[in-house]
Amino acid sequence: MYVNVYVILSVLLVSCCVLCEDLYEGSECTSDNGLNGTCVDIYKCMQYVEELQHRRLPQVCSYEAEVPVVCCSDCELVDDTRNILVDATGLHYYKTGKKAYDKCLEYVLNESSCDLWGGVRKYLDETRGCYRYTDVAVLAVAKGMDAMKGEYPHMALLGFGEELGTAEWLCGGSLISHRYVLTAAHCMSSRSAGPVSFIALGILKRSDPPENWNTYGVKRVIPHPGYKAPSKYHDIALLVTDKWVQFSQYVFPACLHTEGIDETVAIATGWGALAHRQGLADNLQSVSLNVYSEEECSSFYPPHRHLVNGYNHTTQMCYGDKNDIKDTCE
Repeated sequence: MYVNVYVILSVLLVSCCVLCEDLYEGSECTSDNGLNGTCVDIYKCMQYVEELQHRRLPQVCSYEAEVPVVCCSDCELVDDTRNILVDATGLHYYKTGKKAYDKCLEYVLNESSCDLWGGVRKYLDETRGCYRYTDVAVLAVAKGMDAMKGEYPHMALLGFGEELGTAEWLCGGSLISHRYVLTAAHCMSSRSAGPVSFIALGILKRSDPPENWNTYGVKRVIPHPGYKAPSKYHDIALLVTDKWVQFSQYVFPACLHTEGIDETVAIATGWGALAHRQGLADNLQSVSLNVYSEEECSSFYPPHRHLVNGYNHTTQMCYGDKNDIKDTCE
């Protein structure tokens, strides 16, 4: 579990701290472990990020207003430790200010079954007699193509109709937070079964026993404001769950795209039909698709009644397979 330093610090300061003899910011000091240091604002000292995680009290020189000035033995100071999260192994991770990235970081650090990269670890620079921080690469496990239990924990199966027992499970979606599922806007309702009403999480097969289904109601549907059926532009929507979604090894949000990745290949997942005129898949399926160029997509999707201006590369993308019939639709 990650530790938010600001929260822990607030709790600790209500109790007590190790107080030095009235030393103010900029004063020289000696820490309990014998290292020389400088009295600084606690939010500029990474030394105490990990210390506070383990409930070790900071060595306080004095206070500026309500903010502790601590004896810091770091070689360099940082701008604000409140932008740092720490995992259970002591690795430090920096928030970026990008909401999607930071929430993903928080979710991953909070789930012990997930691995991450990009952390830094503290070590003692014996030559300088102060703490430094080095990058550590912790690689996540690469997954195979077979859809296994827990391999795609963000996947949601959407049910349509008024009653859970008679619902028709026709569309897929992606869990992106404790309360939101991302899906296609054309999945807001079904002609045969009515509006989308239920969200099933944590399942691999439609035939999974009821105790394996984590089922939630749909409290609210938020379509893209530019979506106008039957047009295929802006075909995206959010579903708000009726209650807080509990994360686990089998129920976990997908991280939204925030920075450069290889976009030439994508893996599509769902419970759609296995082939033309065949029934819906029981087991969650995954398929690897290759990206098509803007020119290719424009030739495949010229203007017609559902795409009056043809393919729009600024808001759309298309993936497929040039040698086989593979896609994500029924």
